[in-house]
Amino acid sequence: MTYTTTLILFSVLTLIMLTVEIMTTYATQGFGFGFSSNRATDVKVPPLALRIKRAYQNQIESAAYGVPVLAVAAIVGLENANAETAALIFILGRAAFAVLYYSGIFWIRVPAFLMGTLSTLYIAYVLLTSGM
Repeated sequence: MTYTTTLILFSVLTLIMLTVEIMTTYATQGFGFGFSSNRATDVKVPPLALRIKRAYQNQIESAAYGVPVLAVAAIVGLENANAETAALIFILGRAAFAVLYYSGIFWIRVPAFLMGTLSTLYIAYVLLTSGM
């Protein structure tokens, strides 16, 4: 998988997660919640809605380390089959992490998180050792 394709898929995944979060907020807080400037501070948030919010927040935080590494790999034209496989694993890991976070099974989402993080570290390693 190319690094540009990985960046596009990461963006699509992030937009899907944002849409899920917005729709969950409307479903749990009412449609007017999004248009109100005077929101109550003691809002009861269901556990699923809280997990959806946290999964999206984690996705945004993962962009801080994933996007720069993938962008540099795309810009310099890194050609390494293992690094391209790691890019695929990054997307699969992030998607699995989101689904597993939504499910509420906390211990099983750790391997998915590691898939995304370690694959990014591997691509960074390949970039640093490739002499580019």
